[in-house]
Amino acid sequence: MTTETTPGLLAAPPDPAQLPESVQMLLLVTGKWVSQSIYVTAKLGLADLLAKEPQTAEQLAAATGVAPTPLYRCLRAAASVGVFQEHPGGIFTLTPLAETLMTDVAGSMRHAAIMFGEDFMWRPYGHIMHTVRTGQVAFNELFGVRDMFEYFKAHPDVEAVFNDAMTGLTTGSAAETAESYDFSRFGCVADIGGGHGYLLASILAQHPKVQGLLFDRPGVIEGAENVLAEARVEERVIRSGGDFFEAVPAGADAYVIKSVLHDWDDEQCLQILRNVLVALDGKPDGRVIIVESIVPELNEWDFSKLMDIEMMVNVGGRERTRTEWAALLERSGFQLTDVIPSVPPNWIIEGTPR
Repeated sequence: MTTETTPGLLAAPPDPAQLPESVQMLLLVTGKWVSQSIYVTAKLGLADLLAKEPQTAEQLAAATGVAPTPLYRCLRAAASVGVFQEHPGGIFTLTPLAETLMTDVAGSMRHAAIMFGEDFMWRPYGHIMHTVRTGQVAFNELFGVRDMFEYFKAHPDVEAVFNDAMTGLTTGSAAETAESYDFSRFGCVADIGGGHGYLLASILAQHPKVQGLLFDRPGVIEGAENVLAEARVEERVIRSGGDFFEAVPAGADAYVIKSVLHDWDDEQCLQILRNVLVALDGKPDGRVIIVESIVPELNEWDFSKLMDIEMMVNVGGRERTRTEWAALLERSGFQLTDVIPSVPPNWIIEGTPR
């Protein structure tokens, strides 16, 4: 919980538009100073500790086994942009922004903040010019792997960090995403690459007559049991482990693919979508329901344009425009039939078999 704010102590970062252009640029190119300071606080679980009571950097350092002075400097930097608040005497408290770094709150960003600050996600950016010069994925070149998911197989601790972040990002928006589209018309909904099942659980919780099929890698699908049980939908879900490049299970009327296709290039996406088409087995009312961003044209600001750099450097996929999504569906045997706003930056992109 936040502590009552003290007048004059709230962070008030300047409006960048009011600063000289050179200072605006300096703020842009030094963004890592902020993101890595927040990473430290998330990694150490400081928001959870401060939710119990206000504490000094020395107290927090003692509780987490780190050096107090560097920790104070990271806290001070984070507080300067509104993440935490420093009070006289070096006491820190939560702010609304800092509360998003608590572990068990709805929409927690703690695991995402950890993932984006970890070495395996951070270090490839030092090799971004390799990607620009060659078109090859910096992550793969740096770690000597075919792709990030091959790296995960050899580093289960890193995969756990990734899965925790994906779960955190999904749980905060699962219910709203499920409300963005009418799933009640389907007898069975499959979630392809559905992780621990948060989105599918939300869909089934809202539609008691719908059955579910959850599909992901075997090591991932194992983590779904508690999620489905807590939502009281476990008896309506078939869990299946496998590789969506080889095949996806048949039997569903609608196949949801959320935040998966942006990880892959067009040819790989075509393989996944064609496997979905085979699984639909000619059902005239069958649907593929893609939940992804749609990149706007020209200079409009959109998170997808920045996320696209992450895909380029670390994963090898890309964010796509509406035209590109339509073309991808067309080539895979579907046609684009609807585009529906969902939880930003995502949209519901609906396709039907041609």
